[in-house]
Amino acid sequence: MGTVPDLVQPGRDRQGPRRPGRGRGRYQAALAAAREGGPLWALLASLGGLGGLLTLRGDDTQAASVYAEAVDLCRHTGQRRGFAHLYNALGDAARVRGDLERARRLHSEALAIVRDLVGWSVPHTLAQLACAEARLDDLEAAERHLAEAAGLLLAIPQPATAAVALVGAALVGLGRDRPEEAARLLAAAEAVRERSGFTAVGAERHEAELAGDAVRARLDPDALAAAQADGRALAAEEVLRELVARAATWADH
Repeated sequence: MGTVPDLVQPGRDRQGPRRPGRGRGRYQAALAAAREGGPLWALLASLGGLGGLLTLRGDDTQAASVYAEAVDLCRHTGQRRGFAHLYNALGDAARVRGDLERARRLHSEALAIVRDLVGWSVPHTLAQLACAEARLDDLEAAERHLAEAAGLLLAIPQPATAAVALVGAALVGLGRDRPEEAARLLAAAEAVRERSGFTAVGAERHEAELAGDAVRARLDPDALAAAQADGRALAAEEVLRELVARAATWADH
């Protein structure tokens, strides 16, 4: 069995066949490792991730049991960061189900916690929140949060999170009626995942597929192929710098 840090990667499974139960198996393995003596944060993260996957599968009864254990641990140990993991997991499930206001509320609550306690989780939570906001057509808020996430990711790279941010930017591009830009960003996100060895799961995969369907509906095959080729050639850092630069332009006005 792998170590707990190797196993606990919320929302970011290693590259491999996209079998429905694969993410669940990884969280169950992480949960077993954490129960054997791993740190409390890993146990809470594993419970949150497993609960989210069970919710996505429609197994609400088992998900409720998992979340109840996590909430009980958080309350008895005073682990606010554990609540952040739970809020983000529930927010992911809400995004897949289309309950976007709930997703925005949950990711916002998680963000307030991770800003204080879990700095390395801030960029991912910002990207999750921005995806919900973009789908709610709150494009300015989404762009603001993506720009903040981009600045943090340029300072401390997190390839899997960068891919989520690129999908969020693609959703904004669609909202701004820029389907070619969205297609480029989606291709860039997929290239980042391929280079880093991660694949999208849960809400991240769902939103990439939603955006992909939208660009295919709005672009002819030649335009789509050209945009995708351009996107695959983009470095993630180039796009992240552009997101930061756009935010600086807004600030000047």
